[in-house]
Amino acid sequence: MRRGDLLGERERYELDQAIGRGGMGEVWRAYDRFLDRRLAVKFTRVSDESLVGRFEQEARSTAWFEHPGVPTVYDFGSHDGCFYLVMQYVEGTTVDHVLDAEEKLSISWAALIAAQVCAVLNVAHRRPLVHRDLKPSNLMLCRDGSVKVLDFGAAVGLGPGDVRRTTTGLGAPYTPGYTAMEQVYGSPGPQSDLYSLGCVLYEMLTGRQVFLGGTPYEVLRRHEDEDPTPPRVLRPDVPPALDALILQLLAKQPAGRPANADEVHRRLLEFVSSLNPLPGIVDTIAPQHLYSTALSRIRITGTATPPRPEEPVELPTFDEVVQARAEAGDLADAGRYTQAAELLSGLTEPARLALGDDDPEYMGLRLDLADVLFQGGDYRRAVHAYRAAAVTLSEFYGPDDPHVLDCREQEAVSQAHLGATDTALTHLQELLDDLSPGSPYDTLTLRVRERIARLKLAAGRTDETRKELTELLADITGLYGAGHPQIAGLQTLLYDLSRAGTG
Repeated sequence: MRRGDLLGERERYELDQAIGRGGMGEVWRAYDRFLDRRLAVKFTRVSDESLVGRFEQEARSTAWFEHPGVPTVYDFGSHDGCFYLVMQYVEGTTVDHVLDAEEKLSISWAALIAAQVCAVLNVAHRRPLVHRDLKPSNLMLCRDGSVKVLDFGAAVGLGPGDVRRTTTGLGAPYTPGYTAMEQVYGSPGPQSDLYSLGCVLYEMLTGRQVFLGGTPYEVLRRHEDEDPTPPRVLRPDVPPALDALILQLLAKQPAGRPANADEVHRRLLEFVSSLNPLPGIVDTIAPQHLYSTALSRIRITGTATPPRPEEPVELPTFDEVVQARAEAGDLADAGRYTQAAELLSGLTEPARLALGDDDPEYMGLRLDLADVLFQGGDYRRAVHAYRAAAVTLSEFYGPDDPHVLDCREQEAVSQAHLGATDTALTHLQELLDDLSPGSPYDTLTLRVRERIARLKLAAGRTDETRKELTELLADITGLYGAGHPQIAGLQTLLYDLSRAGTG
């Protein structure tokens, strides 16, 4: 990229100055030639063609996520072999630079910054989006004391079982020193972000990272095997309750960490009191924003007005259902999953009334809806859609119908994306138990076995994971030879496990 490069339709965005660089790309300040405003453009190098669709989905997911603590995403595209996101330009100082200037922060400032991050994560995790790269350089402290969480653009969307290769040879994107081990192994979830937040909070209070090491592998090994030094040992004025919260955030197993970001936010606010200026960073403490002050006074009381009687719905014909499914398919192929889901969900009940519960076209519509919700990242609704489809299909075609089995698998995968690892494991194990007696080595069985192993890894059950992956690799190699498509991923994961385990 060079200064003066023009991006987008009708050459709308003009690059001005590089303001940040990293292993996967760089960030430029840019100028919107149509709306006369400053912007930020983040470039990401994507060398694997299979990740192109993933990047586009992540870009859309991020654009859906609107929060005052996250820079707004306006556009995305490709330029000079890189994908880019066009975002709101934010002025401030990243927390790593704040720490360079201050060494460590006061109890109140550290708690306030972390609490604002929790406010963002609370909304993100409900979508669900997982940041996966929380660290001081991705947190911007603005001049009014507010915090922006940066880099949501390319750091969301991968759920359990997805592994993106990096130059280190390990799994999903991460920064050594700030990453939970289940994420390193390719299974990030909401609790992974809380672990990263614990690392950042620890550093803001003590002026040092939780674990240091001469190499990334040494740092990872210490995160996996060693207990952190309590913050109060390094800084005695840290309140005992805050010390306990940080150690809980840094629990090795996801289940040992706080339940959600909302709980962490509530506990952190207890430690926010008076705030002193940070010279050159936050010179004056701004009064509460008028907008947020007004919102805090909202109180809903009284009885809601009775809804208007609904007008009768005109039932669709068979041909109209077929046409709607085709239209939704075209929308999904274009990445317009929200529109596709709205079209199908609005048609589901009318189609049932018009065609009947056992009509194949109606059942196909139900499956289409579940798939579109999943593809668009709406995993919470996808869980219910797959479950309902499985129940309906099994009533007419039996529990062993391939579509029923696929729905059961996808319901579990959706649960895993939501961070419900134990629930997903239970459902996948039930599915495997139903599959194994009749078809122990078919494609679905082998895939479910791998999913179970990866989720156990995400739950911190490393020894079980290693054993199951070794057995699965031996079964596949013995039956299908070295060319089976699962083999490369299994070998890589076992290699990663051995490297991380030995340091």
